[in-house]
Amino acid sequence: MIVSPRDRRDPAVRPPSADSAPQPLEPPAEGHVVVLGRSGCHLCDDVQSLISGIARTHPELIPDGAVQIDVDSDPRLRARWGDHVPVTFVDGVLIAYWHLDRDTLMAALTDGPTPVRVIP
Repeated sequence: MIVSPRDRRDPAVRPPSADSAPQPLEPPAEGHVVVLGRSGCHLCDDVQSLISGIARTHPELIPDGAVQIDVDSDPRLRARWGDHVPVTFVDGVLIAYWHLDRDTLMAALTDGPTPVRVIP
């Protein structure tokens, strides 16, 4: 298929590029709360402390703790999420990346998760 420069501006004609392919948003592991992070990440430490505190005070909300995954352990995860860690999922729904506050996590755990509006 030959695509003219004018046609490249039209998404209906333009062939898909690798950059425009949708990125998966599913957590790479099963779990009620899944956090993608990396060693040496202070934001990751903050999210882990928040989750641990809620698990201590409300064990019924996070009975098994959070599943922690190091994004640097898998080249696909590192390529997908890059520096957008920590990434937090509740019941398979992306609820936060970079920062997670107590209200957002508590709402996801008690009322059900609400996906973030801006996807990294």
